[in-house]
Amino acid sequence: MLKLPAPIFAAMLALSGCAAIQGELAGDSENILAEAGFTRQPQSAAQGATRAGGGTLPTRHLTSASGNGDTSYAFYDPNFCRCVYVGGPNEYAKLQELRSARVAEHAKNLRSWSPSSNSPDPNVWGPWQPQGLDLR
Repeated sequence: MLKLPAPIFAAMLALSGCAAIQGELAGDSENILAEAGFTRQPQSAAQGATRAGGGTLPTRHLTSASGNGDTSYAFYDPNFCRCVYVGGPNEYAKLQELRSARVAEHAKNLRSWSPSSNSPDPNVWGPWQPQGLDLR
């Protein structure tokens, strides 16, 4: 059996933990997008898609595009779900409403939580502000 030196083992453990956390954050963003009514499409739907300025879609960031008087929003995730979430103005408005409600609920939970209780409240430490949902 191959024995790894302690520093190498520690580095591998830390990097795998970072990947797991990134995956969890991706899931949080995707859950709230789906809850807001965004449609999940296969990654191939975003192949070759570009931003309004001509650059490629950024990974795991909400972007907007306007054309023919319509605005659409896309969240491209080639790493975790290998998909793109697409929505319009109604879905975007619902997303903003859900995000505001989560932030308000989190603030309420923080005010009512007692650190001296020695039990972590999942409402305090749960996903309250997923990443990548601010427009770019």
